[in-house]
Amino acid sequence: MSFFTQKLLIPTIKTALLATLSIVTMQLMTGCGSQSLSSNNNVTAQTADTDKGMDKKEETSVNLVTTDSITTDKIQAITVENIADEKMVSPLGYQKLSFGQVVTPELLNDLGMTRAESDNKQCYYVNNPALSYMDQEYGKRASVLYQIIDNKVALITIQDPNIPFYKDIKVGDAVADVMKAHHDELTYEVDKYAVAGDYYSLIANVNFKIIKENAQGEWLKDENIELNYKQDKLPIQIEYHIKGGQKLNDYRIQATEWTTDNKILLTGVVKSIDIGIPEAIYLVEGCS
Repeated sequence: MSFFTQKLLIPTIKTALLATLSIVTMQLMTGCGSQSLSSNNNVTAQTADTDKGMDKKEETSVNLVTTDSITTDKIQAITVENIADEKMVSPLGYQKLSFGQVVTPELLNDLGMTRAESDNKQCYYVNNPALSYMDQEYGKRASVLYQIIDNKVALITIQDPNIPFYKDIKVGDAVADVMKAHHDELTYEVDKYAVAGDYYSLIANVNFKIIKENAQGEWLKDENIELNYKQDKLPIQIEYHIKGGQKLNDYRIQATEWTTDNKILLTGVVKSIDIGIPEAIYLVEGCS
């Protein structure tokens, strides 16, 4: 090869190398940019999917808590575990006291609870003195009462209109609101001493159902539909005490026996709300 030819090839090779280096550099930059963009897009997509998932989870949670029927009440009893028991009365209990929990003097002292004076050692009431309200008729009263049967929490009574209840019903609400909250699936019973029907109760089942009454007048439960989502979970019912009612045709109306005429006759407002085990719900005289 001649010297002249070698001189021509050297610039050509340099030019080719520079061009090749430029192309490789551009590809690397493009690749990095694409990878970065792809990574950003993936992060954005993941964030969007997460947001959608959270929205869906929140929506599901809300639907589970607010929907009601015999079946969905069971679901509600489970999902209500997400509700802090210190903020509202629910099937979990209230203020660190749950249904079936053993109550001792030490526990009551730690929680600041006081026991009402009573000679009945098997059945009595406790309350938190710091939690009270002024009632127009009775003056200062306990906002919440806990009924203790055989040294276990059996019932919680709400007397204060400001105490929240997981069914979004409060003391003072109209009976129509109660019926709507439970889709009319309530049992009607006239108070023992209310001959005119001005005081009566509406009873709802959370994870418990009554199937019949035996010869002794005791209500029997259907063991097959009890909600056993936890082995230590007790069957729970709700009783709304209503004042301002009028006498209906029957002393007791089952949830499956409501007629339009009976519903029209329902009047009054919630005087208090009980939630607890059936044995406490159906005590006529309470602890007396």
